[in-house]
Amino acid sequence: MFTVKTGEEFISDIRALDESLSNLRISSVEVDKKNYSITYNFICDKVVDEELKNKILSEAEKITARVFRAVEVTVTKIVSNDQLVDNEIFNYLNSSYPSISIFLKPTDIRSGIYGNLVKYVIKLTKDGVDYAVKNGLINKLNNFLATKFCSDFAGSLEEKEADESISLLSEEVYESQLQKIEHRTIKVSDVVCIDEFDMGDLALYIEDAISGDVIICGKITDIAERQSKTGKPFFILNIDDTTGRASGLYFTKKNTYQKIKELKVGDDIIARASIGEYNGRKSFTFQKINRCTFPSDFVKKDRYKKTAPKTYALIHPEPAKTVKISSVFDNDAPLPQAFTKETFVVFDLETTGLDVMSNGITEIGAVKIMGGKIVEQFTTLVKPDYPITSDNQAITGISEDMVKNSPKIGAVIPDFMKFIEGAVLVAHNADFDTKFIKRFAGAEDYEIKNKIIDTLEVARKVLPFLKKHDLHTLGEHFDIAFHHHRALSDAYATAEVFIRLIKIKGDL
Repeated sequence: MFTVKTGEEFISDIRALDESLSNLRISSVEVDKKNYSITYNFICDKVVDEELKNKILSEAEKITARVFRAVEVTVTKIVSNDQLVDNEIFNYLNSSYPSISIFLKPTDIRSGIYGNLVKYVIKLTKDGVDYAVKNGLINKLNNFLATKFCSDFAGSLEEKEADESISLLSEEVYESQLQKIEHRTIKVSDVVCIDEFDMGDLALYIEDAISGDVIICGKITDIAERQSKTGKPFFILNIDDTTGRASGLYFTKKNTYQKIKELKVGDDIIARASIGEYNGRKSFTFQKINRCTFPSDFVKKDRYKKTAPKTYALIHPEPAKTVKISSVFDNDAPLPQAFTKETFVVFDLETTGLDVMSNGITEIGAVKIMGGKIVEQFTTLVKPDYPITSDNQAITGISEDMVKNSPKIGAVIPDFMKFIEGAVLVAHNADFDTKFIKRFAGAEDYEIKNKIIDTLEVARKVLPFLKKHDLHTLGEHFDIAFHHHRALSDAYATAEVFIRLIKIKGDL
C-alpha cells in the first residue's frame, strides 16, 4: 500500500523520526533515467548517523514510484553562516536577476542569524527595488536559500543611490556590468498552446540556463511515459536546442495529458522550467509546455567574453613570502633584459582528478614575477562540485572538511583573471593546468588569451641530460625545497625553476 504525500507531509514524517532532524530540509532530487534510480538529497544542521539515515531511506522508499529500481538518500550537515548566506544571495542575484544586479556589491547584502531565523537586507537602486517587488524576489530568494541552509529566512529591501554612472559616449563604460544583462535567445514560431497561452516565443539558450525559472526550447530527442506508485502518469523528456541539452520531468494534468502523450521524438517544444543542481549537473523540471517550430536557420551566437574586473572582490593578492628569493636572484648568471621587462604569473592547480570534464579545482596557487623578482602571491582553496576521494586527499592533502567553507570556482575566477591580466602564464606541464583553468574561466564568460610557457618543455631543452624533468626532480637539481602537491608551494617552486632555466637558456 502506497500513500500519496505532499512534500510538506513527507518532510514532517521524516522530522518526526528523531528530534535531531527538526531542521532537516530537502535540497534536491536527482533522477537517473538510464539506471531508473532516484536520489533524495537532504541538508541538516546536525550530524546524521547511518542508523538514522536508513530510517530516512525507508520513508523515502514509501513515497517513491515503483518505476525506480533504486532509491538513495544523502544527508549533508550544513549550518547557516552569515558570510555564506551573503555569498549565496549575491551569486543568486547575479545569475538569476542580472538586470537588477548591475550596481550590486557584496557589501549591499547584510544578514544576521537569530536562532533558526536568518534575516537579511538587500540594498538596491530604486528601479531595482521596484522590479524586485513586482517579481516577488524575496519569496523566491527565501525558497532558494531554504534548499541551501537549514534555517528559515526573512528578507527585506532597502533603496540606495546608484553610485556608478554609465556613459555610452565615453571609454568609461562598465562593460562587466553591461554584460550581465546580455541574454542569448532563440525566437521560435508557430506556438501552439498546450499549457500556457502567454509563454511567448522567446527562449533562453539551454547552455545559458544556469538556475532559477527559465524558458527554453528545442527538439525532443527522447520522451518516455512513466507512472508513479499510485498510477499517476508523468513524462521524462530530453530536448536539444543545439547549444545544449535539457533532461527533466513533466508531471501531467488532466487537461494536458493527451496532448503531451502525442508528442514524439523530433517535435519542437518551448517550455517553462525550473532548474535544480546536483553534483554540478543541471536538473530540470518542466512546468509548462507548448508546441512550436524551431528556427531552421538558427545559428548559435558566440557569447561575449568578459574582460578582467577593475578591482579584486574576494581573493586579494599578498606580498610574496618565499624564503628563496635572495638565493635565486643572487645567482651570477644575469637575467635576459627581455625577461625583466615582462610580467609573468606562475600558477599551479590542485584538482579532484585528472579528467578535466569530470573533475573540479580544489586549490589555486600563483605568484607574480615583475622586474625579474617574485613580488606577489595569489592563493585560495576552492570548494569543488565534485567529490574529493580518499586517494585524491592522500595525494594533495586537501580534504572535504578543508574546503567546505571555501568559495566555489565561479566566485574565484574573476579575481584570478584580474591577477593574470597582461601577464605571460607559466606552469609545469602547462597543458594540464591550462585546460582546467580555461574550462572554468569559460563557464564564467572569460577567455584566457595569455601567452603560455611550459617549464617542462623548457627543462627538456635546457637540461637534456636529466632522466626526468618533473618538478620534484628539477627542484632537487636546483636545490629548491618545496612541499609537493600544494598549489602555492608548487607555484613558488615552479617560479624559481623557471628563473633558473631562463638564466641557463639566456633568452625567453
